Amino acid sequence: MRLGVAQIHSMVSVEDAIAVAALDADHVSMMVSKRAIPYTVDIDLGGRICSSRMGQSICVALPIFYDPMEILDLALRDITQIASYEEHLPRDRYMEVFSVLGIHGIKVFKPIPAGLGRNFEASIFCSKYSDYMLLETCEEPPSPLLIGFIGGAGSIRVLSTSGEIAMSIAKPTILAGGLNPDNAATENIIVRPQVVDAATSLDIAGSKSRKDLSSNRSFMKNVRGGFNEIL
Repeated sequence: MRLGVAQIHSMVSVEDAIAVAALDADHVSMMVSKRAIPYTVDIDLGGRICSSRMGQSICVALPIFYDPMEILDLALRDITQIASYEEHLPRDRYMEVFSVLGIHGIKVFKPIPAGLGRNFEASIFCSKYSDYMLLETCEEPPSPLLIGFIGGAGSIRVLSTSGEIAMSIAKPTILAGGLNPDNAATENIIVRPQVVDAATSLDIAGSKSRKDLSSNRSFMKNVRGGFNEIL
């Protein structure tokens, strides 16, 4: 994976996904659920978003369910993000999901809640059973219907911890949690990830994940500026 990858998360419409991809986002990401949950899309809309994306943007799906065969049935074939805390998805069950998806050629992002006491031990374990490690905020997400899933709080994780984790594992890292157009370049330089992810800060206020294109444009410009500083 090359440096300078920008991932824009929580798409809720085909129009936003096309517009963000047209701004040169590398990854277009969404949460996919089987029922009406704020900040997510249903399986049908998730498929239409991925099939409608422009250019070279890669589709990333975060399913709000864990049966690997159901994930395969989504036909969202690029990357899947498995984002549950261990008490909701035990390690043996997660390993099974990772194995089945890998057999079918689907890459897995595994978030680590940077800031929790067990994050180093968890990062070593998950680095063995993931393709990319995503360093996230250790707070609950914005909707109570998404309890148990890592991320979405829009607050910043512990930078020093994120940097230490990124240096300690031999997998590509994704920096997420509280990133916005103003801090993306600085945090990028400190942690040195391969990918930088944002969602909440790039939304239109009060819209529940509709994207502000001006903020998205500034974010991607500053992310790539931070990577240029590293290089």
